[in-house]
Amino acid sequence: MNHFIEVFENALTDEQCDICIDAVNHDNRSRSGTVNTEQGEIVDKNRKDDIELTLELQIQEPIHEIICPVLIERGREYTERQPAVTQIASWTFTPYYNIQKYNPGQGFHMLHTENGDNFTSNRILAWMFYLNTVTDGGGTYWENYNLTMNAVKGRLVIWPAYFTHFHKGIVSKTETKYIATGWFQYS
Repeated sequence: MNHFIEVFENALTDEQCDICIDAVNHDNRSRSGTVNTEQGEIVDKNRKDDIELTLELQIQEPIHEIICPVLIERGREYTERQPAVTQIASWTFTPYYNIQKYNPGQGFHMLHTENGDNFTSNRILAWMFYLNTVTDGGGTYWENYNLTMNAVKGRLVIWPAYFTHFHKGIVSKTETKYIATGWFQYS
């Protein structure tokens, strides 16, 4: 069965991952993560408990030079592996993405999809870089496929943003987890 979840090992180097981790740990723009609701974005630690740094593509950031070229290359590879995605309207990066830090016990606890409301309805694919290896949980679980992905430093995962791919984080009780995550959307 094709689950349309593609994995790219060693997509980022250890050094690139460490630069991203340093950013979320030391940038004064880092804040509690939010979730989208019908009432707008809110902080709800029962659903998602993390610290995140949102980076906007229109603002020059050194991390864009790490993330964007890899996503362009691996996005092309994704379309080669999953050619059906070329049959829809053109798509590109969303204008922002997040670097997230989950301390022990924190996580995205709620099963969710990346395209579930008016605010997110233009999302086509989700992407996530694991920025560190977590050996005690820390991965991601896709319910529809009973699939668990381990958090391995440098690994990139790309998957459809739709209801077919409900997922949640696997909480580590002992280790901190770092990811960079965002979306491709209709142009």
